[in-house]
Amino acid sequence: MAFGASSMAGDATDLLKKLRAMGGKKGDVNTLLLVDLSDLGLSEDDDHLMDEIAEIHTRVARVRGGGAYQLSPTNIAVIANLTEMNRMEVPQELKMSLFKILQEEFPDKVAAVDQTKIVRTIDMTTQMAGAIRFLEAFEERAKEQGVIAGADGMRMLNAADSQTVRAVHAKIGDKAFAETYVQGQSITLIAEGKPPTVIAREYYIRLDILGSDALKNVSIHESDPLFPQLTLALDPLMLGMYRHYNPEGGKCALNLTLESVTGAAFQKFLAANGAAKLSNVIVELRLADVLRDLRKYEAAQTAVRAQGGTIAVDIVDPASLAVLNLAGFNANIAKIPWRESGMETLARNRSVIKQAQDAGCIVVLCRVDSELGLRVGREIGITAFQGLHIEEMLI
Repeated sequence: MAFGASSMAGDATDLLKKLRAMGGKKGDVNTLLLVDLSDLGLSEDDDHLMDEIAEIHTRVARVRGGGAYQLSPTNIAVIANLTEMNRMEVPQELKMSLFKILQEEFPDKVAAVDQTKIVRTIDMTTQMAGAIRFLEAFEERAKEQGVIAGADGMRMLNAADSQTVRAVHAKIGDKAFAETYVQGQSITLIAEGKPPTVIAREYYIRLDILGSDALKNVSIHESDPLFPQLTLALDPLMLGMYRHYNPEGGKCALNLTLESVTGAAFQKFLAANGAAKLSNVIVELRLADVLRDLRKYEAAQTAVRAQGGTIAVDIVDPASLAVLNLAGFNANIAKIPWRESGMETLARNRSVIKQAQDAGCIVVLCRVDSELGLRVGREIGITAFQGLHIEEMLI
């Protein structure tokens, strides 16, 4: 989905540069409006419709002295200069304009859309750091997936892509699929004066490789409304290929959705493991999924532990540590992604990390691609690490 690129002021990177340049100084804009269109189910192939949506946002930005930026295929940001009254009126104006289009084009979808999730307002005079962190998250996700949202020649996921992946798997089989697309990375304890000790190895499907051949020219991005559907297609494949990427049955971590943990493929995986059950398996559940359905998380947690498994909460953003009771998730492992821009946030929340550790949770600093990440992590009391730099240390 591309929203009239010519009318947009830029993308997430352009907006990040502008906000960083503003810093804490008073600028000509004071408000960031974050618009999430993923629940609207709009047609990605209707150029006229996309141009109309782009014009709605650029018009609001133009009238209010700002600009509109496409953050991802389904996310738009508007920066503007708004009064206190405007901060209530303008988001409502945006929602009404979008719902008018939805009513005209897809009247049957209107009732199912949660209006409260469409527009979020951030006051940049008091929350500039939060605004920058939010935009950095888009960059981080793009880096993780190995794609650039809205790049020329790329399209969004569609309903047929999951079947395409299944067809590739059916054609080449478990062994070849695992050898082509599955990668492992060690979770390692690193203590002063001791050699690194690998405690587990995480296995995952390389989405960047998947997007370079099986789903060539497809923009695989977590903000895509069909991304969960692709994930649900990949999870059973990972469970079914287990003996090919982990033939020795060593301690391993698998990143799954809450739905997959209660699905038929997971039950089949359990049966194939025999008496070992989940004794050598860490089930990683993304924090975003956990927060969406805490009851389902508790049920999954109970089910995994009943089979001797270990629970990990994955992708705990450093910025969220200030408001999360990390120990309260009752996870065995919590994984925090490293990024240099977030090291001060990590340091400020070392007490939260220690509280989780004292409760028996192993805190892992993941995506550590440099010596700096390892050093900062150790300075704040983290002893478990994962990432390219750690892999190089193990060679």
